[in-house]
Parts: sequence; structure tokens; C-alpha cells
Amino acid sequence: MKTADCISTWIIVLLTTAVAPSLRSELFVSSFNTDRVFRYQETNGAFIDIFIPNTNGALSLPHGLAFGPDGNFYVASAGNDSVLRYNGTNGAFLNTFVSSGSGGLDYPVRLIFRPDGLLYVSSQLNDRVLRYNATNGAFVNTFITNSPSLDGPSDMTFGPDGNLYVVGRFNDRVARYQGTSGALLDVVAANNLSQPFGLRFSPNHDLLVVSGNQNRVQRFTSSGTFSSTFAADGNLSLPIGIAYGPDANLYVASFSNHKVARFDSITGAYLGDFIPSGSGGISGPNFMLFRPPVMPAPVLAISTSETQLRLSWPGKTIPGLVQRTMNLNQPEWMAVTNPIVTSGNRNGVIVTRPVSNAFFHLLRLE
Repeated sequence: MKTADCISTWIIVLLTTAVAPSLRSELFVSSFNTDRVFRYQETNGAFIDIFIPNTNGALSLPHGLAFGPDGNFYVASAGNDSVLRYNGTNGAFLNTFVSSGSGGLDYPVRLIFRPDGLLYVSSQLNDRVLRYNATNGAFVNTFITNSPSLDGPSDMTFGPDGNLYVVGRFNDRVARYQGTSGALLDVVAANNLSQPFGLRFSPNHDLLVVSGNQNRVQRFTSSGTFSSTFAADGNLSLPIGIAYGPDANLYVASFSNHKVARFDSITGAYLGDFIPSGSGGISGPNFMLFRPPVMPAPVLAISTSETQLRLSWPGKTIPGLVQRTMNLNQPEWMAVTNPIVTSGNRNGVIVTRPVSNAFFHLLRLE
């Protein structure tokens, strides 16, 4: 297979849809014990300020953080069963976006705004995932109902298969739900976990799950088979949240010793404490968020043979999903489900060479 210097007109490789990067990515961290949200420099972890000082006392036991489609900053206020909205630039309080207990909300943890115009919220104490209008916060419906498969939903993420993966904090598992209907599909991870909290997919689509009581991050294959302990160094103490940074490394909030540790997202090697213990007065860090876009979109490369195409991109990047369409005028993007093959410092997928026009891009996951 050779790299094509000149590619025939029937095949085009596109870049990930790119947004001009902001001047700062900044890391925001919920401080559970002080009912505040702290802000740090994205390059070296230096303390900037208390982004949400909570002078009005509206925020109680902050958990998940999200930037909404309006550019404002949203915080799951678990202690009073609500979602609060703040100015995305200066952290000023705007309003209560989801009112206390709306739709049965009980201890909200994770917030995800989706392109469908909805806000998804995990409701930990009644084992549900609820949906709200992303514009006005009105309750829409119960997306995931309580069942024996899920006890204490904590973090959740949409996977490369388009389905929703939800951590069951109290029954030590990860359950998978159909991404559009919320129907239970299966339990994809049910061993080698003890009080799990956060989860994300790796650049090669392994599932990484923070196991709080074990003070480590566990790795599972995309089918849910336990693969290995991904990260166990760094003196983690009740780790909770997990996030990718602008350097494409993995950041883990260590609750009991009040710090954020950094790990290589490919090897799991401990790279040091990004936020030292108690920096700025933080206490009980749990969930984190880098201001989007976190990093520039990676570029897809192509090599060809008579029968195959190999699409590749840097191995160390925020996880992405290769998609294809046959028509750019009215594109219907479909996931390329071929397995990811890692070679050297690059990830790639091999597909059969198409016989007509084909266009590819890399869709950014979390």
C-alpha cells in the first residue's frame, strides 16, 4: 500500500469539521467540598481564579460541567437537584436552568448537550437519565428508566457506536443504551470495578473507567472485556472525573487528596500532578471540563492500493470516529465500523476501495 500523491476524483479525504481554537482552553474543576468551581491554566495547571465563587449560595455539591450551545456555563448542582447557568466568560450567575426536581431530577451528576437540541442529565439517586430542552431547560422526557442494570448513574458518554454508556456507581458496572431510544442493550463492563465514577473512550476506542475504590483507571475492550489496569500510579485517592486535555493526555480528578493528576492517554504512564493538592483552595475535586474546542482537529491522511484505502490520523489525540458519505450536497454521514489498527504513532482503519465518490471525515468524540 503506498501513499497517494495524486488521488483520483472519486475519493476525497476531509478534515474534521474545525472550529477556530479559542485563545485559552482553561480547565474548570468542581470543588465539591466548597460549593465552587475553580479555573486553572490549560498549559501548566496554574491557579487562575475561582470562576464561580457562589456568593449567592445557589450552588450545592457541584458535579458535572458543560458549555451549552449558547456559550454559557452549566453546572449540575447535586445538593439541590438542579442545573444552574452562568455566564461563560466571567462566571456570573444567570439563572436556574433546570429547576429543583424537574422531571424527577434527583442528585444530577453528568451534563451532556447533544446536537438533537437536548440536555441529557444523569439522575443518580433514582437511576435515570433525563432529557431537557437545551434552550429553556424545560423537562422533555425520561430517556433511561430505572432498572436492575443501573444503580447510581454517575458519568456517561456517547460511544463511537452512537450508543450511550452509563456508569452504575453503586453496582460496579457500565451499562449501554441505544443512543436514540434509550433502550437497554447490555452491560458492557461488570468486573474489576469498585465504585466507578468517570469514563471515556480511548483514542483506539477502548473503554476507560475510573474505579474509585481501587484508585485506578481500568481499561476494557469495546466489547466490554477487561483488558488491563490503564493507570494506577500517581497516588490517586478516590479518583472521580476524567477528561482529555489540549495536549491529548488524560486528566483525572483525585477527590480525597484534592488534586488533578495527568496520564499519557496511550500508555497510561503517570506524567505528574497537573493541579497540586489544594491549589487555590480547591477541596474535593470531582468533575472537570476544558473550555472547548480543546485542541485543533486532527488531519486524516490516506494511502491506497488497488483494492483498499487506509485512513489514518495521529494516535495521540482526542478520540474520534471516521465517517463517510457519498454526497456532500446532502450528506448522510455513516460510521466506518472497521476496527482501528494502531501502527507506530498513528491510528488507522482499512476500508475497501469504493467504486464511486466517497468522502471521509473524523468526527470528534469527547
